[in-house]
Amino acid sequence: MTTGWINRDHELVVPLTVLDSNDASLVLECVVDTGFSGDLTLPPAIIQRLRLGQAEAITVITANEAATRLNAYRGVILWQRQRRAVRIIEAEGTPLIGIGLLWGNLLTAAITDNGDVTIGPLAP
Repeated sequence: MTTGWINRDHELVVPLTVLDSNDASLVLECVVDTGFSGDLTLPPAIIQRLRLGQAEAITVITANEAATRLNAYRGVILWQRQRRAVRIIEAEGTPLIGIGLLWGNLLTAAITDNGDVTIGPLAP
């Protein structure tokens, strides 16, 4: 189970461990974005720090319905105590966790100042 909190901007925040190209871990505070259908976004500086492999150019549709070309990378995270391969999209700003990463999990949040956020597997 992953636990987090609601920050002062009313965003759901959870820590996420991302592995670099040498399996060294980096813990990031990520915002849960249920409007993002992918796995994870990271800013360019963090992608450089992780030394991820070759980028693949992809087209994404943004919230304002504009088509935009972005770089996507293959990465590895620790998710529910397991290594998991994910697609990481390079995007400025706060790291985002999307529905692709949350799929098959139960997300709960106490919607209040500093409320608890939990992400865990769905019951069988």
